[in-house]
Amino acid sequence: MRVFLVVAGISFALASPAALARVTREQGRAPRPPPRLQVPRLWTEQSGAFSIERPDGDRWSFRGDARGPDGERLPLLARAPEAGAQLIVQNADGVSSLRQLARLLADHLQTEQGVHVEDVNRLPARGGEAYGFTFSVSDEARGRVAVVRAGEHVALVIASWPMGAPPAVAEDVEAMIGSLGPPPNALPP
Repeated sequence: MRVFLVVAGISFALASPAALARVTREQGRAPRPPPRLQVPRLWTEQSGAFSIERPDGDRWSFRGDARGPDGERLPLLARAPEAGAQLIVQNADGVSSLRQLARLLADHLQTEQGVHVEDVNRLPARGGEAYGFTFSVSDEARGRVAVVRAGEHVALVIASWPMGAPPAVAEDVEAMIGSLGPPPNALPP
């Protein structure tokens, strides 16, 4: 019996420490889960006509397959549902003067009852030449219209949001218009 205890003691002493380890859960904080896939900041239109930078956060959703009320394809419909805001980019290729188109749109909108239109002015935009104006509809809504060169293409931007929307919405709209331009890998004409 003594031999048995000695053999058992020696085998116990020579046994691998891993064999004696207990399986326990880690103490402390759980590891941080991997972040969600990040949406690319630069959104490029399907045909490559333009690209635009997404605002920070997840306030805005972008769609490139939307249709307008008359069934026409909208290259971009960006919406901020919680704020009630939207931004639409349409194709305005074939326009010879961006400033003239912006003035024409401002003059036409000014004829609508309850609409106040600011003067047309030059806007900063990644695409280069851009003109636009702001408008308000009674005490209900505000908006921004811009005509922006995007390489070989011309984009018409129409944005609107309720009067009570947070100031960040107007800032997002200005930033999106300023970021509008040709796709990054577009070849110069």
